[in-house]
Amino acid sequence: MSGGPNKAIYGEITRLVPIHIGGLTFDVPDDIPLIRAFQYIQFELGRMTCDWSRFCFNDTIGCCAFEFRAPDAEAPDWGRACCQRVVPGLVVHTLPKSSVMLDERGEPLREIPAAPPPPKPGKRARPPREELP
Repeated sequence: MSGGPNKAIYGEITRLVPIHIGGLTFDVPDDIPLIRAFQYIQFELGRMTCDWSRFCFNDTIGCCAFEFRAPDAEAPDWGRACCQRVVPGLVVHTLPKSSVMLDERGEPLREIPAAPPPPKPGKRARPPREELP
């Protein structure tokens, strides 16, 4: 991409921070909504594909649900990728529907599951998953 990353999508990038998806580490712009970080991984790094027309980007539909663990959390949690901001060390356990991670050749990676609907209020989230190396 000539001219660097698109400021209209990511804003002013002051630093990149590591996040982890399915055992892989990606450096993405700090403090942007995770859904924008997913776009960065697709458009700037070429390691994801997704049908972005399925997402509202503004927390009105709930179509970007995913499971994650914040760096300081002991257990996974559910959120919406349009609401969760990138922080260093964020671990993504499931991807929003239609998202597929790609290897260096652009081939789909082993399946990283799409997120099922989050638990109903008052229900406990699934127990933590084993961390991948």
